[in-house]
Amino acid sequence: MMRYLISSFLCLLPLLTLPACSSNTVSSQAVVITVGDRSITAGDIERIVNITSLENGIPKKVLWSSINSLVDRIVDDSLILEYGRDKSITLSETELERAIQDIVKDYPDSTFEETLLVKCIDYNEWRERFGEQLLIKKIVKEQTESLIPISYHAVKSYYQERKEDFWHPPRARFMHIVSKTRKEADALLVRLREGEDMTKLVKEQSIYSGPEGDYGKRWVTKDMLPSSLSDIVFSIRVDKLSNIVKTPYGFHIIKVLKREPKGRKELLEVMGVIKDRLFSEAIERHYTAWLEQLRNNYPVKVNYTLLDKARSINEGN
Repeated sequence: MMRYLISSFLCLLPLLTLPACSSNTVSSQAVVITVGDRSITAGDIERIVNITSLENGIPKKVLWSSINSLVDRIVDDSLILEYGRDKSITLSETELERAIQDIVKDYPDSTFEETLLVKCIDYNEWRERFGEQLLIKKIVKEQTESLIPISYHAVKSYYQERKEDFWHPPRARFMHIVSKTRKEADALLVRLREGEDMTKLVKEQSIYSGPEGDYGKRWVTKDMLPSSLSDIVFSIRVDKLSNIVKTPYGFHIIKVLKREPKGRKELLEVMGVIKDRLFSEAIERHYTAWLEQLRNNYPVKVNYTLLDKARSINEGN
């Protein structure tokens, strides 16, 4: 996916695990970056370094040593926000509150705000920052919605040029009925051998049948199954019922519908994967070109002298 979506949209968890407040070694109010009418201070950068460190498990010293890369991300976010402001793209209070409630619901009563305060994070400041990040995501989404859908011709061409990418190991499609007790399994096996429809019994009697609506439609490989099941699925005759098989999940009756040796997947099987891949590539190209255009539209200034000073101090801590 886009570099922005991978690395720039900061998650909540690190915010909740930030260490207690610490004093800045460079004036927190000193402006280091300006993008259009937006200003990013030394304090802002230090907070972003702390969050990124916790989010990705990267030591802060390492981040400070490559601070220019982080600054590029900050500039990109600011460019997007400036664009959104000029295009009147906003985040409504309803959208923000709904997103916050999705987070707060896992915290009883007022413990969410208390958790923030323990980490020296003001709730209103957190709320503003969280809303800003949601807005960035919304702006980017609106930008990419105008992309032309991936055509069948493009998918087919990609497949034909890269057929070697779509090999599959030996695989099978099967159904199974899983019962809690051996007695239940014995009764079901009798009904199956007397001719009752297995798909119907799977829906009605099995304690587990797979994803909703998936009754033998999905290909599986040996590594996708517990050995006790894969041994049966890849050995019994196709279209024949297995004996009752006991696993930690219950008592299984298995019927293999189809098996295939190692081979190449058909186009229809991988069409969705290829579409997603091509669309991601199109988004990346569009996003990169769009950001370059934004850099031409909005003045960007970075005080590298102040930035280098902050880096030198923090690398030494």
